[in-house]
Amino acid sequence: MLTVYLPFDDRNLALIYQKICKGDVRMHKWMTQGGQSLIKRILDPNPKTRITMAAIKVDEWFKQDYTPTKPNEDEVLSIQENAIENQELPTHVNAF
Repeated sequence: MLTVYLPFDDRNLALIYQKICKGDVRMHKWMTQGGQSLIKRILDPNPKTRITMAAIKVDEWFKQDYTPTKPNEDEVLSIQENAIENQELPTHVNAF
């Protein structure tokens, strides 16, 4: 979304997979160093070294003009109450 381009692109699907596995991302020269660094760390193919959401939130480049949202407690409760009343389970919960 930052660059308006896909991070990995090629006409050959096998080459795209290779680029993803290697973390081979081309950065545009007009991007700031901080933006380039953050994108490279987000697209790191190694989950042990990939940047976490917590680290993204404290990244200096990311924090520029960022205001975290704080949901209204009443709204959160009403969503949960509606789910309970309708016996809806979140999609990430397996019902046995």
